[in-house]
Amino acid sequence: MQEVVENRAVTFKGRNDPNEITSETLNLGTCYSDDEIVIQVHAAALNPVDLLVKAYAYSWIAGSEPKTFSRDYSGIIVRKGKHIEEFDVGDKVVGTFDHLFGKEGSLSNYLTLDPKKHPSITKMPSFGDSEYDDFVLNAAWPLVFGTAYMGLGLLDKSQNLGPGSRILVIGASTSVSNALVQIAKNHLKVKSVVGICSKSSFERNKELGFDHLVAYDEGPVTDGVKNLIDTEFNGGKFDLIFDSVGNSEFIPRIEDFLKPISENSYYRTIVGDAKLKYTSPSVLRSFIPTEFFKRFGPFKKYNYKNFLLAPSKNYMELGAKMISAKEFKPSIDSVFGFDDYADAFDRLLSNRAKGKIVIKVT
Repeated sequence: MQEVVENRAVTFKGRNDPNEITSETLNLGTCYSDDEIVIQVHAAALNPVDLLVKAYAYSWIAGSEPKTFSRDYSGIIVRKGKHIEEFDVGDKVVGTFDHLFGKEGSLSNYLTLDPKKHPSITKMPSFGDSEYDDFVLNAAWPLVFGTAYMGLGLLDKSQNLGPGSRILVIGASTSVSNALVQIAKNHLKVKSVVGICSKSSFERNKELGFDHLVAYDEGPVTDGVKNLIDTEFNGGKFDLIFDSVGNSEFIPRIEDFLKPISENSYYRTIVGDAKLKYTSPSVLRSFIPTEFFKRFGPFKKYNYKNFLLAPSKNYMELGAKMISAKEFKPSIDSVFGFDDYADAFDRLLSNRAKGKIVIKVT
């Protein structure tokens, strides 16, 4: 059956090649298998990982074919295979499409996927009254929510955080940290969440749920956090230190801030020990060699984990549940039209975004 449509996508070929919109015809009658669905994408979010992926797109690794950006998406199912039972044509869905140097990505008009192979998908919840429509808001949360979910030890069940727990968040203003504090306070009912950010971001981050904030631009941040431990927590240390920006200031004095390893405390990071330059990353620069034996092997002194998002339906279902209960809402920095994708990438590169950058695809 011939049901031909135009499928436009923002693509690149190599790490030094320009981004551009490319187009190909797509036959909606034959482009999917019995186990796949076809989603007409309405909105997609940019993430720093998009910059990282392009930075590593050497031809000997990624080839020279066009590659599509982005993972987060929201849209409507327009076709489904006969083996699909959970979803129907017309369903509004939201999720992440996991790929590396893929021909398909969410920054395109249509996305074809197998929900069993890409399980980070759920029916789209409604946010209710907002200055942004539901497609924009839903495109903004899956990747950061899932990363925060893993950062709290919920996916691998490595920690059981709750009302008696304390968490320190390095980089309180990032989108991942915004999701993490909302999950910690509204779902896990964590007693105390401390964030590190600039003094100018205090008001905004307080509204998200942080109980205490320490400014990194008002003297040594380690001294500020240690003073908080001594005065507010009666010497009580943290069950979890979560780093979303790349920081090494706490590591030389880790025993002053993190509970003993015997109490199953964790230091988790999504970046490493130094701020990552996404356009020209250095893996070696991201780790402190002298800490290796303190983190791994028989001389291990504290639980350390550097991780990337793993696809899971678990965090998508929790996110949808919390949204419906008005317990979670992503922060939006800016919204761009599809043809203005270059401005959206410029905003991402500026490193000044306060919340997600979303592109309206349809």
